[in-house]
Amino acid sequence: MKFLQLSVDFQLRSKILTVQNSYNLLCRNFDAGLAECCHHERISLLAYSPMAMGILSGKYHSSDDSGPPDARMNLFKGRYSEGESRYNLQNPKLESAVKEYRRIGVKYGISPSILAVAFVLRHPLVGSAVFGATKLWQLEEVLQATRVHLCEEILAEIDDVHARYPSPCP
Repeated sequence: MKFLQLSVDFQLRSKILTVQNSYNLLCRNFDAGLAECCHHERISLLAYSPMAMGILSGKYHSSDDSGPPDARMNLFKGRYSEGESRYNLQNPKLESAVKEYRRIGVKYGISPSILAVAFVLRHPLVGSAVFGATKLWQLEEVLQATRVHLCEEILAEIDDVHARYPSPCP
């Protein structure tokens, strides 16, 4: 807001067009902190990490709780402090929320990854989602998510999970 005011005061031609923030089913801080300002100032959100570093795929909460060896959180363990602190795999609220979102996907025949990305893309302020696919099938799921419509029943269930586990990954 300060930059926007200064750009008016000094008659700058530059305007903020986008902000890039983490936004996903587990981290919805944008909605509480910036969405209103962005709406009024016509600023889009570039939502990064729509699958919460792959956590929303459910692969980290499988039978061994560590995920595949080639998963991002394992490949870069100890080298990505922000991601590891935000997406703490030992957080019981995170694990419970992920299980609930996976349950919703199973109930409606939608993969957890597609559900996660489709949720982000439906936000009216999202201009684009920034994701990191390391395998072709992951990119294919992201592309499928662009064609998925989340009905009111699904959204109500998502909101219910969010009410019980509000942003476990701030």
